[in-house]
Parts: sequence; C-alpha cells; structure tokens
Amino acid sequence: MSDLLDNAIYSIQLGIEDYQSNDDRRPISALRNFYAGVLLLGKECLLNAAPDAEPMEILASKFVPALDGDGNLVMTPKGQTTIDLNELRERFGTFQLKWPDGNIKDLQRLRNEFEHFHSKAPKETIRQAIAACFPLVEGFFAILQKSPKAALGSAWDVMLAERAFFKKQKADCDATLQVLPWWDSVEDSSVFSCTECSSSLLFQTDASNSEPTFMTGGCKACGSDFTAEETVEMIVTSVFAVDEFQRVKDGGEQTIYDCPECANPTYVEAGIYVGCYFCQYVIEGECARCSADLTINTQSVNNPSLCDYCDHVTSRDD
Repeated sequence: MSDLLDNAIYSIQLGIEDYQSNDDRRPISALRNFYAGVLLLGKECLLNAAPDAEPMEILASKFVPALDGDGNLVMTPKGQTTIDLNELRERFGTFQLKWPDGNIKDLQRLRNEFEHFHSKAPKETIRQAIAACFPLVEGFFAILQKSPKAALGSAWDVMLAERAFFKKQKADCDATLQVLPWWDSVEDSSVFSCTECSSSLLFQTDASNSEPTFMTGGCKACGSDFTAEETVEMIVTSVFAVDEFQRVKDGGEQTIYDCPECANPTYVEAGIYVGCYFCQYVIEGECARCSADLTINTQSVNNPSLCDYCDHVTSRDD
C-alpha cells in the first residue's frame, strides 16, 4: 500500500472520528480531514493508472517547459504544489478515468466556510455533505480495486449509516412536496439549497397541501421556517439557476423571470416547465393581431393579448 493511500485512509478515518465527537470544536476538523482524505484517494487513482511515473509528474499543479540532454522538450513539475479538486477532475479525463458519482462540492464549500467565514452550519448539513461524498469514495476504491470496508474498517460502517440516515431524511422531506403541481418537473431534488444552511432537506409542514401559495416551508437541517414565497423561490433558484447561467452564457434566453401575475421571481421557461411555480400563471395562446405564440419574452406588459411589437404598432396608430 502506498504512502498516499495510507494517508488518504487515515484522513478519512480521522474525519469520521472527529465527526462522531460531541465536542463542538471538532466539526471543522472533521470537514478538513474527510475532504483531504477524499482528494488523496482520488490522487491515488491517478498514480495507480501510471505506476511507473514519478508522483509529481502526475500530481503537480504547475509545469515549466525544459529541454532534456537530447534537446527534446519535456514538462518539468514546478514547485511542490499538487492539483486541487478541479484539476483532479480534469486530470481524470486526460487519464481516461471515469469520475465516479457523488457530490464533493458541498463538502468543499462547507470546509472553506468553516475555515474562512466561521460557518455555523448545523451537524445535519455536515452529515448531508459527508453522505453525498459516499458514492465518490466508493467509486475511487472501485478504481483501485480495493474493498472500502477492508481499508476503512469501522469508519466505513459509519459512512454507510450516515448515508442511509440522510437518504431516509431526504425521502421524507421530498414526500411532503410531491403533491405540488410542479413536482414532476423537478428532475433532481438533491440540488435544493436552504438559504440559511445550504441543506437540501426542504419540506412543507402540511404534506397534504397541493397549493404552492398556501404552503409553509421548513428546513430539516437547520430548523428554519419559510413563507410560501420564500420556499418556492428557493426551489426555483436551486433547480433552474445553474441552467439559466449556462444558457445566458451561451447566448440563450434566461430561465427565471418575475411573474407578470404575482410578481415573484418564480416564472420559469425552461422546456421541461413553463409557468409560475408560485401562482401557476401560464402565458399561452397567440397574439390577437399577428398570431405569433406568446411567451414571457414576447407578451406585451400593457396588453396581455398582444405581443410587444403589435402592441407598439397599435398604440402608435392610436
């Protein structure tokens, strides 16, 4: 077993031990150690793919061009800084290794917040971040063709229990939202993000309520309560904001708009759903003058039965 793999296993085990502690000072240590261990495990996958290479030839973050004794151009590692998470993922691609399922971004964000902003994220949020990393750790061990149970021992049992606990919590929360009219358009509820603690454990207090305007929301992780407007806006932002950023960046139309009916930023035009998540208002039909399809971008604000152009023309004629 390599020193890097030993360090990865030790860091993950230590992170789990810190996490299990009741000492309020240990969460940052848990996040730091667990995150470091997962990254080291991923780096071991790269070394395992090229066992004859020098480690820094694979893991160095920066390289400088140089000439060898025969005058051939070679890339020489610069300094001792190794690759970060984003570089690790990119290098998996260049090594033709499939990046495993799992989410380490939340763990990375929480670690940074604890270290730099003194985050007060509740233990439930940390639990979620660790549970979300479980498939990634499992995938790295699969690439190394090693048993995670044999390598991690009791820490693996804790990780299994945490994942099972979180999945049950998440399923219970999602069940309270499944009666809402737009639920089928939510392809991945794991992206939900509480504005107070970033947990995805959002729910509504009355699981039988199917009317978004009547809902009262909450977060299972931090215990925050939210109005109907706040809850729906959180969900819309979580589900569509990333897609909107990419669409606008590529020159496309935005995805989220202020609703012409209720004025909340919850009107969505994203292919899989068109309409307001909050009040259910939908712009549909054709312009009464030119028969063009009406959308959030073409409907006249002054005359909902006309497109902007026709409203401008008719108002000019008047």
